[in-house]
Amino acid sequence: MSNKEITYERNLTGSYMIISAPACTDMDEKLMLHRKLPGLLPVEKAYVDGSGQYWYNISGKQSLDCYCRVREIGMEFIERMIISICNEMETLEWNLIQAKCLVLEPELVFITSQNREFIFTIYPENDGCAEKSFQQLMEYLLTKVDHKDAEAVRASYGIYEKTLEEGFSISEIRDCIFRAKNKVLSQNTAVTAETGKMPPWSAASEKVLDLPAEQEPTAVMEKDKRESGENATEKIMTDRAAVLEWVKKQIHEKFTAFGLMKPKGKGGKKEKKKTANAVTPVCPEEEMYVPPQPVIRPTVCLAMCQSRPLGILTYQGNGVMADIHLEAGISRIGYGDSVEIQIEKETVSQLHARIEKEGESYYIEDLNSTNGTYVNDEPLVYKERRKLNSNDIVCFADVRYRFG
Repeated sequence: MSNKEITYERNLTGSYMIISAPACTDMDEKLMLHRKLPGLLPVEKAYVDGSGQYWYNISGKQSLDCYCRVREIGMEFIERMIISICNEMETLEWNLIQAKCLVLEPELVFITSQNREFIFTIYPENDGCAEKSFQQLMEYLLTKVDHKDAEAVRASYGIYEKTLEEGFSISEIRDCIFRAKNKVLSQNTAVTAETGKMPPWSAASEKVLDLPAEQEPTAVMEKDKRESGENATEKIMTDRAAVLEWVKKQIHEKFTAFGLMKPKGKGGKKEKKKTANAVTPVCPEEEMYVPPQPVIRPTVCLAMCQSRPLGILTYQGNGVMADIHLEAGISRIGYGDSVEIQIEKETVSQLHARIEKEGESYYIEDLNSTNGTYVNDEPLVYKERRKLNSNDIVCFADVRYRFG
């Protein structure tokens, strides 16, 4: 299968992966075309210039090789993939399709953008066996697993060593994963049964929350009741006057320390000295009015403008959208939480596109989004990498920007 040429095309109905079909047809092809099985790419057969082609609908899906370029994978991802592969092989056997038709090359294994579900490609007359393809797939994943996660690295290498054993089966590896999960689940259940409910608040924690008798709410309320009466208003006004006097004193000391006011003296008024750098005293009750200064901006000649782009996508629509500043080396764009640049629009996919900076140039690539990415109204096909030039119009679905 690896020697087959793969092309991609996008039209109004979606995004497609095209692979040439074998000359002779067999039962696997008939079953593949007539039975829409879960977990498999929808496929149709077309004839172009007398030769057959399989058109796989890959709209809204990421191939495994592209997924590993934009995300880090861990052990949970590998476990789900192995379980999905075994389930799909059993589905094929139940529908009388040979398991060897399941293709496990990274370019032909897909992940949905919506719920991270694995979707596989089947190809009639696929050369090789499923176990050998799985071993090569694990070799590929060993280079893509997050090496900061020591547990994931150790477990993935353990799975790869299993594939080197003679006569191994993928279902045995899946069973090992299930046994490990059940063991962890039973341990957690035993700990919960032993400890029981959450422990109550300790006496020390309750003591921290205790208030002195004079600060308890009931004591405060009684104190307020005692002070309420004919002299309450007079007392409040006296306290307020004292506070204002203290505030004025503090302001005067601060301004005197910074040289904005002269200290109070016992003698008469002194004559003010005028200097070139004299600072006008500021009264604390009255701020000095500073008239606004006009902004003087020199006009830049067009010949002096730099030809290289600044890495800014300026929004061109009628809505309220912020401009995009491409500051990182690689910027993933979408409405999901795992992207660097979020566009909150229902027509934009969770992982829509990516823009990569190389030197002074920027390159855009569509990540097989549902509604597509366009440069100057031309759709980008899957895995096409195009250089952006100044004043290019870039559209993520129906959200329009100008690159500059």
